[in-house]
Amino acid sequence: MSSINRSLAVSNLLGCLPEAKIADLDKRCRWRNFEADQVIINLDDDSTDVYFIIWGDVRVTVFSETGKTVIIHDMKTGDHFGEFAAIDGGRRSASIVAQSRTIVACMPDQMFRDLLAEVPEMSLIVMKRMVGSLRTLVERVVEFSTLGVRNRIHAELLRLARAGRIVDGTGRISPPPTHAEIAARISTHREAVTRELKALERSDLLERTRGAYVVKNMAELERMVDDARAGRESH
Repeated sequence: MSSINRSLAVSNLLGCLPEAKIADLDKRCRWRNFEADQVIINLDDDSTDVYFIIWGDVRVTVFSETGKTVIIHDMKTGDHFGEFAAIDGGRRSASIVAQSRTIVACMPDQMFRDLLAEVPEMSLIVMKRMVGSLRTLVERVVEFSTLGVRNRIHAELLRLARAGRIVDGTGRISPPPTHAEIAARISTHREAVTRELKALERSDLLERTRGAYVVKNMAELERMVDDARAGRESH
């Protein structure tokens, strides 16, 4: 990892800044390395730095009172996290765990807020990201409240496929999540996920390859999810 260029230039958020500004921010940030499975941020921490992923992958999780892990989503090189606490000064709303060897740049909250005030493009990107997070949260709350386990699995596969690569109506989820990871995303157990994925493979809608899950007909999966939502709402 010592050969990796430690620069905020890889950030999706900061890409609109000139090189000289990036170089200045590089010097003013604190740099940290994490190993796989190491906790970067704990739920309810009172820290307020913003973290930029320069290299690696992290997972956003929360834990129930019984200790059950709920996976919110994953992030990768170029993404950032921690802006909620930097903006409102509140405690961390989730735990962040490194999924691989990871390098992050830690930016103090005041520096981050100053950038938002100076660069309107950045403020717009942050606002769009927050709106996207809120829309996804509302969508998942509705799914938990109205859909059965099978349909929640379909909805999560659809969400993962849309976040991946779609070519000619076929969606690719890579790397493929484990059955336990999918279960943790939708609050169910691994056995239910295993049964449903096998059923989808038998129906030729899903294929498990060496490095991915392939949704062979995105339109059909979308129809299944839409029909399930409509059926529940009609009662």
